[in-house]
Amino acid sequence: MLVIIDGDCAFCQWASKLLGKLCRPGLEIIPLASVSQDILNTWSSEAYWTVDSIKVISEGKLYIKSQAIAEVMRTARWFAQPLRLFFLLPEAWLDRGYDWVARNRKSQACELLL
Repeated sequence: MLVIIDGDCAFCQWASKLLGKLCRPGLEIIPLASVSQDILNTWSSEAYWTVDSIKVISEGKLYIKSQAIAEVMRTARWFAQPLRLFFLLPEAWLDRGYDWVARNRKSQACELLL
């Protein structure tokens, strides 16, 4: 599973560290700037690729926003599994929450996380 993050703000850096701790080994987290040309060529036709969001490539599919987080949480360690209950909420609600965080991630409050 490949997780691609923006990597250009403190929140993204903090979230990627957290995901690395919550999930089992084998999760590859890379910044968008480090994505190989092969991956870009493979997924460039995908409409989701242009969305400003975390992107997860797993089992030949591209996931964004709350679907991407839900896919990553499938690999969570036992103590983080209860967090998956959030994904029982409607996807529209989860995506709105994701969008709100994405809009506000580059604010001054974001810098407090590191």
